[in-house]
Amino acid sequence: MLSRNQLKLLTSLHLQKYRQELGVFPVEGVKMVNELLASNFEIQGIYATAEWINSPYATSVDPNTTLTIINDQELQKISNLNAPNQVVAIARMKSPEPFRVLHNEWILALDQIRDPGNLGTIIRTADWFGINRIVASYGTADLYNPKVVQASMGSVFRVPVHYAPLREFLAGCNADMPVFGAFLDGQRIQDAAFGSQGILVIGNESHGISSEIESLITRRVTILKAAPSGQGRAESLNASLATAVFCYEINRNRTITAS
Repeated sequence: MLSRNQLKLLTSLHLQKYRQELGVFPVEGVKMVNELLASNFEIQGIYATAEWINSPYATSVDPNTTLTIINDQELQKISNLNAPNQVVAIARMKSPEPFRVLHNEWILALDQIRDPGNLGTIIRTADWFGINRIVASYGTADLYNPKVVQASMGSVFRVPVHYAPLREFLAGCNADMPVFGAFLDGQRIQDAAFGSQGILVIGNESHGISSEIESLITRRVTILKAAPSGQGRAESLNASLATAVFCYEINRNRTITAS
């Protein structure tokens, strides 16, 4: 059963202010907690129904981790989901690590991606296509927002996201590291020859890549849309969907180069 202080703590983690103050964040649902248990994130505590605690999933919990049994009503109170699913874990945030661009790697650079669902989906997409690191501007959504964590479907535990002044980061990269930017008027991605290394910049959902970052782009690329129909075409793609198309093409080129 939850104490009043535990309930207050768990509900406070829905807000970024308290997540940052305490250095922890919530992870909800059977699949997500399983992904957390398989990661190297430190787990501060687990709050679960008897159904989860009596399942095989609970056997992988470290004996030193605090495990609290709660009922469905308590789960409903602490959950950030419309349909709470058996378990909520509290994980400790990782401290930022020094970041430098490595040879023969691809990096996603996010310029003011503000929607948590988009950020989580982009992290999941990067994970699927083997892009192992992301750099995000300070205006990008909070990595530990519950909606980001949920949309990533566990990829947030595998793909590091580094927050940094994006202009300074790009300006400090090696001259031989191409910087691709997603624009409506760029070169078609199928003609871009992405190669084995580079940085792909994805801009804000509404305004695209900011002017201060645009000046550092060395290759403008675009996803060609179909010819207009009688009713025209969509103005643009969703940021996370566009990222998936670019990542597919990067991975395809990388595979061809390696073979």
